[in-house]
Parts: sequence; C-alpha cells; structure tokens
Amino acid sequence: MKIFNPTVISFLLLSFFACNQASNAQEFVKDVATQLKKEPGTIVDVRTSEEWNSGHHTKAIHADWLSDDFRKKAATWDKNKTYYLHCAAGGRSSDAVEYMKKNGFKKVYNLGGYDGIKNLK
Repeated sequence: MKIFNPTVISFLLLSFFACNQASNAQEFVKDVATQLKKEPGTIVDVRTSEEWNSGHHTKAIHADWLSDDFRKKAATWDKNKTYYLHCAAGGRSSDAVEYMKKNGFKKVYNLGGYDGIKNLK
C-alpha cells in the first residue's frame, strides 16, 4: 500500500480550490453583467475616497459608507430605482445594502468586492 506525501495532497487540494474560486469569480461577473442588462441600475462604490481614487468602475458613483457621505447621498436617491453596491471585499457593501433596505429601498444588491467587477462592461 502506497502512502501519498501530505505535501502533494495539500498542493492538489489547494489547486482544486483555487481553480474552483477562479471559475466562480468569472461566473459571478457574468451573472452580474446579465443582471445589469436585465435590470439596469446605479453602481455605487462604498469604499473610502482613497480606495476610490486608486481605481473605480467607470459607471459607478461614489458614496463612502464609513462617512456621513453615504447617508447624505442615499437620502436623495429614488427608493424605487435599482442599486448595485460594492466595496473592497463585500463587508461594507453588505452593511450598506442592509441600511438601504431598512430605509425603504426596494431593489438593492451587493456585488461584493471591487476586484470581482472592475472589468465589468
């Protein structure tokens, strides 16, 4: 009976999960693109100004979740329109989506992190 080297097994498992995540990321962007075509809306980048200035989606508007800026801007938005929020990794945008829903917004979606959508057309 042969015993496999734990290093080889670890490498194979990590390779499998890395490939699976890349595939999921591509599928996520494809799904987002389809959703945006089906239900156009406003992309809202809730990252800080520094993060925004380091690069942002060309069609996004900026509203920093960590400052009063977000709440001030959100108060002026139409609650019946569709909004797609993202941040750097998905945490802040998740909080912002929850805030918007609690404040009467009907169609609000979390796109997760910027890396997942930055090449979205």
